[in-house]
Amino acid sequence: MHEETQMHGLKAKGLKKGSVSRLAAVTIGLAATAPAYSLAGALGYGAAGSGYQLPIVFILSVIPMFFVALSYKHLTAAAPDAGTIFTWGTKAIGPRVGWFGGWALLLGSILAGVAATQITVISAAVIFGVNDTPIWFHILVAVLFIFSTTYITALGAKESSRTTLILTAAQYTILILLAAALFMHVLQGDAVSTAEPFSWEWFNPFAIPSFDVFLSGFMIALFIFWGFDASLAMSEETDGSSEQAGRSGVIAMSITVFTYVIFSIAALAYAGIDPNHESSLTHPNNIGSSITALATDIVGNQGALVAAIVICVSAFSATMSTIMPSARIALAMATYRAIPHRFASVNEATQTPKFATWTIGLMTLVIYMTLSLISESIVEDTIHSVSIAVCTFYIVAASSCALYFHRTAFNHWHTALSQVILPTMAAAVLIIVAVLQAWNMIDPEYGSSGSIAGVGAVFVIGVISLFFGILLMILWSLRERRFFNGETLPLERAHMVPDKPGKLITGNGGIDKSVSHLFSDQKKD
Repeated sequence: MHEETQMHGLKAKGLKKGSVSRLAAVTIGLAATAPAYSLAGALGYGAAGSGYQLPIVFILSVIPMFFVALSYKHLTAAAPDAGTIFTWGTKAIGPRVGWFGGWALLLGSILAGVAATQITVISAAVIFGVNDTPIWFHILVAVLFIFSTTYITALGAKESSRTTLILTAAQYTILILLAAALFMHVLQGDAVSTAEPFSWEWFNPFAIPSFDVFLSGFMIALFIFWGFDASLAMSEETDGSSEQAGRSGVIAMSITVFTYVIFSIAALAYAGIDPNHESSLTHPNNIGSSITALATDIVGNQGALVAAIVICVSAFSATMSTIMPSARIALAMATYRAIPHRFASVNEATQTPKFATWTIGLMTLVIYMTLSLISESIVEDTIHSVSIAVCTFYIVAASSCALYFHRTAFNHWHTALSQVILPTMAAAVLIIVAVLQAWNMIDPEYGSSGSIAGVGAVFVIGVISLFFGILLMILWSLRERRFFNGETLPLERAHMVPDKPGKLITGNGGIDKSVSHLFSDQKKD
């Protein structure tokens, strides 16, 4: 008997194999997490909620995320399909779960693009010296930003991945230099007067004041950590084997958590969390743009300009890195008849899904303009809103891994742990967190935008929009039944297969011809 863990019935989609290098695949995952703009938008809010326990909150929050990353690794090896969550959920659990997981990923990517657009608008105002940004400035920057990122993404995987590589290297260089400067000032005794000196107590999980504090920090951590999986949607285009493509997500996750923990320590030790001090991370003028505040404090006005530029670069590369996998999710869904077939078109010259790419870009622009009219703080509200969508598709990924491999994983303790036990734990944690977060979001006081029809605006943005996908799924199922009947992408599980007589299966699934004659000799006898 040997293990059969490859998913069958997957279709080629016209994407170009080898157009994305393995280094570029890791870079896409790093760029999608967008360390510069994520820290700019979330570090202040995280410090306000978790205080000096923010580093341990980051570490605890990444544990289930790392288990999810293991799920991605194993599922990519079994099915290197551009549909990722959608494909895996459909094959392992069923078409409706797969469809809903794909919708959650599309929604999360679009909302992340909205947050990136607003951060770009804020940074552009700093660069051009616009103090009170009028509505026309918001619209102009948003249109230029979204059209340029979408255009480059539509040029092709090779061109867009190279651009992402350059932009990611630039933002990491600036972040490393800024973190080094912060540590230098702390060591020289030049930290903000109200900041507490570094203490190992910051890594004590029992010092977190309450579960609500942890939950708030966890949801922010979800926003800044998610995106490591972006490269795995490019697995059909990545150079090398599916196993090598699957490792890119784990590598990206490991680098990301190290970056965030180190930078949060440097920022807390230097600036502190006293909201009354003008240099603090939690001061009202700094909480939504902590990177700019830190750079200004260290370098002066030129530092603010540099920070604004690097945040724009980070937002640009992040948006490209979320549009790329989103377009490929849509491509896969259309290929298997889960959404209109028009999304399955691939441009012959660029070998990219241009129609899906431009559709996602334009949807991001429309939603940004809509939220600009109803939300007082797009960044904060989007950070909280997107967390529900992220939880949803990570739950689908972890559950798919556990269900797909459960028949074969327990032949070895390490596969049982990484393919079933840890993904199941991750799914359970994320389900609890998602339910608690959704309950909190109903409160009109949650977030900064009040209520819509008596319900918190953040709940409407995050939860109602997510479950709107169920209505879309029902409407499409009435028109196209083949996918929902399991005809285009049937249910499948990893299983044990009897060895054929006369063949000895080696560890890599090949046939050892050197001993095959033994079986034939036995037959003669």
